[in-house]
Amino acid sequence: MRLPTIGTSLRLCTILFSSALLLACGDSSDSRGPAPTPPPQAPAPPESTYQADIVWTEYGIPHVSADDWGSLGYGFGYAYAKENFCVVMKEIVRAKGESARYLGKQGNLNEDLVYKLFNDDERIQRIFFDAAPKRVLDITTGYVAGLNRYLDETGVENLAQGDEGCRNAEWVRKVDVMDVARLMHKAILRASSGPLANFSTAVKAPENTVVTMAASVAAEQLYAALDRDAIVRGLDMPTHELMGSNAYAVGEQAAQGSTGLLLGNPHFPWSGNLRWFMSHLRMGDEYDVMGATLAGLPLNTIGFNKDLAWTHTVSTGSRFTFYELELNPENVFQYQYNGEMRDIESKTVAAERLREDGSVESIEHTFYLSHFGPIVDLGGLSPLLAGWPNALGTLLSYRDANLDNLRGLDQWLKMGQASNISELQQALRDLGIPWVNTIAADREGNAFYGDISVVPHVSINQYKSCIRGPLQSLLTDAGYVTMDGSDASCEWGSDEGAPEGIFGYDSLPKLDTRGYVANANDSYWLTNPDALLTGYSPLIGAEEVEQSLRTRQTFDQAERRLAGSDDLGEPGFNIDNIRTLLYQATNYTAQQVAEDVAELCLSMEDLSASDNAAGISLLEEACSVLANWDQRYQLDSVGGHIFYEFWREFNGTENQWAIPFDPADPVNTPRQLNLADSAVADAVLEALERAVERLAEANIPMDRPWGEIQYEEKNGERYGIHGGSGGFMFSAIYSGLIKDKGYAKISTGNSYIQAVTWDESDCPDAYAVLTYSQSTDPASAHYADATALYSQSGWIDMPYCEMDRDAQTLRRESIEE
Repeated sequence: MRLPTIGTSLRLCTILFSSALLLACGDSSDSRGPAPTPPPQAPAPPESTYQADIVWTEYGIPHVSADDWGSLGYGFGYAYAKENFCVVMKEIVRAKGESARYLGKQGNLNEDLVYKLFNDDERIQRIFFDAAPKRVLDITTGYVAGLNRYLDETGVENLAQGDEGCRNAEWVRKVDVMDVARLMHKAILRASSGPLANFSTAVKAPENTVVTMAASVAAEQLYAALDRDAIVRGLDMPTHELMGSNAYAVGEQAAQGSTGLLLGNPHFPWSGNLRWFMSHLRMGDEYDVMGATLAGLPLNTIGFNKDLAWTHTVSTGSRFTFYELELNPENVFQYQYNGEMRDIESKTVAAERLREDGSVESIEHTFYLSHFGPIVDLGGLSPLLAGWPNALGTLLSYRDANLDNLRGLDQWLKMGQASNISELQQALRDLGIPWVNTIAADREGNAFYGDISVVPHVSINQYKSCIRGPLQSLLTDAGYVTMDGSDASCEWGSDEGAPEGIFGYDSLPKLDTRGYVANANDSYWLTNPDALLTGYSPLIGAEEVEQSLRTRQTFDQAERRLAGSDDLGEPGFNIDNIRTLLYQATNYTAQQVAEDVAELCLSMEDLSASDNAAGISLLEEACSVLANWDQRYQLDSVGGHIFYEFWREFNGTENQWAIPFDPADPVNTPRQLNLADSAVADAVLEALERAVERLAEANIPMDRPWGEIQYEEKNGERYGIHGGSGGFMFSAIYSGLIKDKGYAKISTGNSYIQAVTWDESDCPDAYAVLTYSQSTDPASAHYADATALYSQSGWIDMPYCEMDRDAQTLRRESIEE
């Protein structure tokens, strides 16, 4: 029962006082005449638009409860702003295309121009305000009001300081719903139009309609100028490896009990708008979800409720395709399409940029568009691809499957309302999730994997027939599907009941099981070794291809757990051993090769140079340390940095594995260093030498424990961080090497980690930790507390039920307006 607020109490007192006055002055048998007319009463204050209760528990987790969607958004927006207002405000600036005007060196004019084009009011009105259900608009509107309440209370002069602060910044202002809708749309375009900004803004139209066509470039010339690695580096799209995650969903048959289990382990940036924030959101009897979400999103996008838990991993699916256009030789502002000529259209936008002298200039840019979408200039990859036309006499355009997608918010809301895997699957049919897989488990003992995301509808037959010529083949082989833009049969298809141009739910890969599923950012193909998924469009992912070492460790751990051969007790998963799989920080790659590397290293003849006080060479010392390393990246592990630098240098060596990849055994192949090949053995030693040189140049001792090399520093205190590169192990942390410090600036990796199961009670048995802590404000009590917990391999016992929440309560607030 909600207690009356102060405002409610005052209204009640006013009513009682007025009633008493009327009774005292009303009709009477007194002969003195009629009672005087009472003075007009002031109208009662209007009811509050929003009202929410917030309970803050340990590690700064807000539990927001409200009786309507708008109030839920209001409470959550206010709670989020208390710890991270500047993060969301800065992202609003970017989403509106104002970063070059306000954010200095952090600004990006090319991205600004793209968001001026694609985040314009007309588009956002059409895909959000005109299309979203009322409850989505309500929760977003309330969220905006909560952000603004915090700004009003705090004032720009008292906002957070530090690397992500915005105290006294001129770009801080009250926000509106359009701002947050733009922010959400920018997040949706994270794997498509956003990263292509440099290429769409590089286009310069010719001054004349007729230009001299260059002689056609031979395929050999193109392949000589470009290879797959050059294309991937040049396009610099966010990869599923770096924007990655790990996840297990365990069903009854793979568990020690009768309910499901989930381990969610997203690998997202430790700073900026892609930081997670934990919360518990409850709206009456309709919604009750605990979990986490990214900056500016007004509800949890991964998490759990009473009966269901889910997480996401970045999928391998494509979000756009290129099209190669054949130009009209008599008018290069036209392209051939289905035997006719179509005009290339243009649209001019303007963004502001701050000059060095402090003045502001307006920069206009004209985008050129085919009916597919923007024209791009890939001259950044090779001069052969620059210009209008390029050296092949063509242009490239692209189509973005997420361009009109803002369906995700309502879909995540429905997912949070689902009580089992069957209801979750029904929610996924809305196809609003932009670029991630969904992995889930429920109380009933079911597990689920699905790449139910927005993928261009390019059939297997189209993939085989519409990729023509050297440029299309080259870009497609590099992972960026490129098709013939002159042929209408190469247009994207559609599925009944799905948004136009993308695959529908029934056409996408999924596995519903009582066993287990897992994903570590490779394709749907290996979701369970005993149930390989095949027969889907290559735009969703590749089949029968070598898996990453992190994926292989993901399934190797699971299979050994089911066999009980991993020193973690009886076969099968439980809530304790599934958490141990993360925190043991085992390096799977080292388990395969480190002993051979150390043995080869120690067998080298010339290790006599005296480079240190002990009179032995640094290389000899490194060999000895590596031989005694525990092959883990825990805080007290010694030698991991030597292997890390070695593997950076060595991995990718030609013919490095003795046993090649076998599609029939994707978990265990390839394996075993091919030391019988002298070139591979030489490459091992050369890589070791370079690794030692790199560490010596950085002044990092060979025998230093990992926790003293990899750490996060907050307010002058260092927190050792376990885990290593996701390029070779499950527990992923990414950080560059800094001289005299080590791996001391973590960029991305383990972030919001949750482990969930159920027992006979109504309360989920859930644990979580946020590696970098809730707040970006150095003055907050929750700036480093969860980081300290993570450093100690600890977990938050997540207080979903009221009794548990009350036991962890730090403070309470009730807010309204």
